[in-house]
This record gives sequence, C-alpha cells and structure tokens, in this order.
Amino acid sequence: MRTALFDSGSSRLHVAWWNDGSLTGAAAAPYPDSPGQLQRIIADLLGSGDPELIAACSVSSVWRKPLFTILRERAPGRFVVARNAADLGVSVAYDDPGTYGIDRALAVYGAYQMLRDACVVVDAGTALTIDAVGSDGAVLGGYIFPGMDILAGALSSRTDLPEIVVHDSGEKLGHSTVSSIANGITGGFSAAVNRLVSLAREVAGSGSMVVVTGGGADIVRQFLHVPVEYRPHLVLEGLGMISHRLPAYD
Repeated sequence: MRTALFDSGSSRLHVAWWNDGSLTGAAAAPYPDSPGQLQRIIADLLGSGDPELIAACSVSSVWRKPLFTILRERAPGRFVVARNAADLGVSVAYDDPGTYGIDRALAVYGAYQMLRDACVVVDAGTALTIDAVGSDGAVLGGYIFPGMDILAGALSSRTDLPEIVVHDSGEKLGHSTVSSIANGITGGFSAAVNRLVSLAREVAGSGSMVVVTGGGADIVRQFLHVPVEYRPHLVLEGLGMISHRLPAYD
C-alpha cells in the first residue's frame, strides 16, 4: 500500500512516502504565513501522486486542525491519524501518559520495531528529547532539553550579547565574543547530551543501542561518546510502520 505520511512538527511540516515497508521521498517545508496557503504546500509536497492512504501526526496546536482538515478532504475515507501513544500500543511510564508527545511515541515505536530490544531514542529537533525504552518496548521515562538554537536565543534575549548561529568552531576556547558563545553553547550542550544519554542507558540497560533522529541529529550524533544508529526520519518511519492500524480521522 502506497501511503503518504505527514509529520506536523513545531516549526516545519515533514512528509514522505511509505511503500512496501520502506521510506522514500522525505522532505520538509516551513509553515506558511497563513493556513490558507497550506493547501498549496501540501499539493507541492505530494506532487501528482495519488496515495492509497494518508497518515498524519501533529504536535502543533496551531497547524493540527487545518492540516488534518485539508488531508481529510484530499483523501476522504483514507485518512488516518496517530494521536497518542495508546494508538500505537506503546506503554508510557508517565503520571499522565496522554501528555507524552506523539512524535516521541512514534520515534520510540519505530526504533523498537527495528531493534526489538531496549534502546535510548534521541530526537534532536527544536527541543532535544531523550527516552529510555525497555526490552518490551515500554517507555521508562525521559528527558527534554533545549536545543542549541533555543539556548542561543535565550542568552541573547536576557543579555546584551548577540544572538548567533551556533556551530562548532573547532577551538577549545573562544577568542571573540561570538566564538566564546558558540563554544560555550556547543560544549555545554555536548556535555549535557552525553550525561542525559548515559543516565537513560543506565535505566534501559548499559548496553542499549542509542538511536538518533531529528533535524539536528547529524550534529548531535557527532557529540555522543557512544555508538549510535542514525535514523534522520524515525518519526515518519514509525508512522509508516503503524499506519495500517491507525484510527480514521473524524
């Protein structure tokens, strides 16, 4: 079954095709200025393809309803939605499992379906999430940490320091205000990520594989001191794997 997949994130719309158990054509686009422009973006992302099924998820309170409305009109009777971990059969050790993000649940689902063992899932998006997953696929708990751009923006907004585009300068110490900020953020972020991943692996199992995904995954995996499995589109992969079991949107 040829399925079109949509992941509505905090800042971008991600789309891909799922066909015979594999992901193809992954792409992303920033949200438009208004919901009225969203239909054209969706048409451009889908191209001339006519999906047998459309599956979607969203963590955006702003874009969820307009996106789902357009997709239902595009594929009446063939549009399904992943709403929460319960839709995936993923157990979450949260006080209120309903508050656990669907993007995290899909990444965990996808990682566990691939590994069939305990693991740690790191999703490097606008925020960084780290989840410990047990050998039975249950989420044992996790962490949420600001992404590097958020850290840079927060520093600038609360001081007279400039806001910068964060990158690793390759220097151990900064030799200008800009490089000092960049090195401080990348160094502190790297240390924090390694510490949080280490703690999560202690819970999941010290030999647990670390799976890294998200828009910042390529940078984050270079910071980590343990071997990683790099799956840049893990949320979409999880959505594709579960799409045939999801409820219809109504």
